[in-house]
This record gives sequence, C-alpha cells and structure tokens, in this order.
Amino acid sequence: MHEIPFNCLLITRPLAEAQQLARQLADLPLKVVVQPAHDFNAITLDSEDFDGLRKAVGIKPAPLLVFTSPRAVQFALLQLPLNLLAACQLAAIGPSTASALQANGLESIIQSSSGYTSEDLLRCFNVIRLRANRAWIVAAAGGRTALIEGLQHRDVEAKMLFVYERSAAAVVAENLRQLEQGGKILSLWSGENAMKQLAASLSKSAWQHVCAGEWLVISQRLAEIAAAFKPAAVHLSAGPGNEELATAIRKICLST
Repeated sequence: MHEIPFNCLLITRPLAEAQQLARQLADLPLKVVVQPAHDFNAITLDSEDFDGLRKAVGIKPAPLLVFTSPRAVQFALLQLPLNLLAACQLAAIGPSTASALQANGLESIIQSSSGYTSEDLLRCFNVIRLRANRAWIVAAAGGRTALIEGLQHRDVEAKMLFVYERSAAAVVAENLRQLEQGGKILSLWSGENAMKQLAASLSKSAWQHVCAGEWLVISQRLAEIAAAFKPAAVHLSAGPGNEELATAIRKICLST
C-alpha cells in the first residue's frame, strides 16, 4: 500500500459539504478533521428591497438576480416565491449554484462556461451582451463589491439582497487537539473568509501546524491568497465541487 505523507486532512467547508466529502474519502488511511469556519443563518429580507424587486418584475427588460452560492439559493427560497424568480433573468456564480436553482425548476440560468468567480460571470455578461437595467445580488451580508462595481460599469443599477449571514463556527475540542498534535496536515480551503476565520478561531499552535502543512484551494485567486500564509505547498483543484476535491486529494496523497 502506498504510504500517505499526511497525518491529517482538515476540511473547512460548510458542515454538510464537509461531512459528505469526508465520507467520500473514508477509505484513505488518515485522520479527517471536519472543522467548518462558519455557520450560516437566515436574514429577513429588507421590505424596501423586496418591494423594489416585486415592482421591477413585469417591466422590460426583466430584472437580473445574481445568486452567489448554493446557500444564497437555499436562503432566498425561504422568502422569495418561485413565480417571482421565474419572472427574472437569473445568473449563478459556479455550477453548484446553477444546479441548486435548476433543482427548484428554474432552468434558464446565465453562468460562465468556465470559472466560478464574480469576474468570470462578469466576463460572461460581456459575451452574451446582457440586457438589464436593474439587478439584485443575492448573497451573504458583506462582500461582492467587484460584482456590484462590474454591473454598475455596465450601466446596471445594482443592489445587494442579503438573505443570510455568516458567524464563526465553534471549534470542536477534539479537532483542536488533533491539529495541535502536529505532524503533516493537508488542509482544504474554498474561500478567503474561511482562511481568515480559522486563523482567528484556532489556537496559535493549531494554526501554526496548519500553515506548516500543504493547502488545497479551488481557484487561482485563492492560491495567490493562500501563498501569503506561507504553507509548505499550495495545490489547485480542478473545480469547487466535492467530486473534483476528492479527486485532487487522492492525487496529492497518492503521488507525493
């Protein structure tokens, strides 16, 4: 059997996705630590924003709704009726977000053919010659300034529609103990916010061990951000989904 050069795999994805990925990798002989950086909670829609969106529906061109993540879809559908969404132009950042919309019967989704960042979607808008006067970006509270500015640069009146918020996830004591033991750690990162949050949430010793190990990220942009933490190596996944991540982890573990 090939000897795996890591003692521990740290998965920092949201809990459900992290647990699913851990199950996919259960045959690997290493300790898997599932430690999300954040919990997610619904935000009640601002009545003024909701009224503005409702009034924009029916006026041509149809308003644009940009969903930034599968969680944005999940929390938006708790408050926005499907018939209202179906009357809008819909765009998604990343294939997982588009799939979440399609799973709810919303089929005509604008998405980039490659890449899964705000910048990739903005380039897609250039290609299709987006026709929209007003847009709402459905997201967590904070961030997405590049998307707002990019739409405004295209003469689109763009606003945020906050449907959920992040809070720091509790650090599980057993996870902390495992990370503080040292050894070589391979850690998985799907966002800059997760890096910053766990840098603050973990003990100094645990974080030092994480930074001394190798990191797997889901985009070139994150690879550049990860380099600032000076891990031993930074690996790039072919995509953000669990299938691509599991494939990347196996390749790193079995080819090192």
